[in-house]
Amino acid sequence: MTKGAAKSRVSCAAYSSWEYLNLRMAERQNEEISEQSEENDEVQQKDQQLELSGEEEVLELGSIAASPGRNATFEELLQAADLVSNMSLVHEISVDKDFKLSPTVLPENSLEKQLRDVMHKAFWDSLQDDLHEDPPNYNRAISLLGEIKETLEMLILPQNSKQLEELNEKLDTQLIRQQAEHGVLDVHQYASYIISLMAQLCAPVRDEEIEKLKSFTDIIDLFREILRVLDLMKVDMANFTIDSLRPHIQQQSVDYERNKFSEFLKTQQDGLEMTRKWLTTVKEELATSDQPDAGVAVASRVSPMKIINGAYIKLFDWSNDTQFPETVIMDQGRFLELRDQLRRLTLVASILLITYTNVGVAISGKKGLPSKLKKEIKILLEGTNDDAAAMLNIGEYLCKEVNESLKESEYQILDSANQETLKSQLQAVADRNHSVQKLLDSRAKSFMLKMLSARGKFDPSQHVPPGLKTVEKEIIEISTRFQKLVVHNRQVYGPFYSEIISAMQSTEST
Repeated sequence: MTKGAAKSRVSCAAYSSWEYLNLRMAERQNEEISEQSEENDEVQQKDQQLELSGEEEVLELGSIAASPGRNATFEELLQAADLVSNMSLVHEISVDKDFKLSPTVLPENSLEKQLRDVMHKAFWDSLQDDLHEDPPNYNRAISLLGEIKETLEMLILPQNSKQLEELNEKLDTQLIRQQAEHGVLDVHQYASYIISLMAQLCAPVRDEEIEKLKSFTDIIDLFREILRVLDLMKVDMANFTIDSLRPHIQQQSVDYERNKFSEFLKTQQDGLEMTRKWLTTVKEELATSDQPDAGVAVASRVSPMKIINGAYIKLFDWSNDTQFPETVIMDQGRFLELRDQLRRLTLVASILLITYTNVGVAISGKKGLPSKLKKEIKILLEGTNDDAAAMLNIGEYLCKEVNESLKESEYQILDSANQETLKSQLQAVADRNHSVQKLLDSRAKSFMLKMLSARGKFDPSQHVPPGLKTVEKEIIEISTRFQKLVVHNRQVYGPFYSEIISAMQSTEST
């Protein structure tokens, strides 16, 4: 296939998928309108709708699970994961630009995988026995062809009448049964047509998979692989759907998540208990640090925005044993990951600061040395939970590198006593309560707080605190990711935060 042909097929496939999706959503919407008049209240509560582009469109994404006995249709793929009613999935699509669905991979020794493998083997063994009968029994094979046809229909644009007509003509179940009854059914011929159609419908990333299908001679192995590749194509279609709808979902996700959370609160006695404790603790800490004058109400000293931003910063000190606030729990993994990355980064910065402080100007102007040291320190710290033990290797490495750099610059190298002093200080800084670590940690959080509080254009590179310049790129990257999470969270849950803070202030003023 030429590059031009491949590009043409990509654009056509993209257009077809988008048009097909619109048609499927319109059909689904009409079905729901008629069904809602007949369903009871319990069923109606399960039908959730998300407004996209000013219209109510129901889109559901599915989990992928191959089953030789029954292939899921594309519509079932969309329905299974329940996109519209799944607040978490909408959130993931909104905040993670790289979010993708992937085929289900069961753990190798899991009971579920063992059961699935047994069922699959039983199906293919039965199909093989059927085909080896004299005369062959094609009932199971015909059913399989029919379900493959249904899958292909779901991957074809309904308006593409030529492809649909050809598919219906080539995979005419009634004709296939007649051929089987007269002993003239050629299963390989149908397999060849299916492969050729899959080649037209698949994304370029599946070209190699399609090409491999042509090399199979055993009919059982061939159809097993056809089903596997069709499952991959359904995943591709679902991910294209996500990419296509992401801008619309992002536009509507704030209101959608807020509405769904409001519905959740109605089912709880106190669905904001941990959030209230979180904000209250931060407010009290800020009030104490501000040391208000006698006779001045604390509430007037701490603004709501200062409390909210301070609460976000407090997530960097969150304990793994403490329950997360309800309003940030969907991003718990992301916030804790950023917390761990910041802790590691402040340790790296502390190590570099102590090293340069000990050695002095002799290496301060050495071009490329900070980056080299930083890279190696990160490697030595990677995968370890014992920073103190890692410091032994880091100390040896830094003494070696520093002395080599001093030699190159014709400076006096560190003697044994100075090397031991440096190693001892590095060993001490492994403690998170060490004064240097605590200082850089405080500066890093102040930097992030400044980013959250900034109004208008803010250039983070102009505000990186002293001591963190050696990790400027990394601290800006962490801060930027943190800010994006905070902005989205504040947009969704801001009204709840305001209500809680307002209640706290009202209680204090009475």
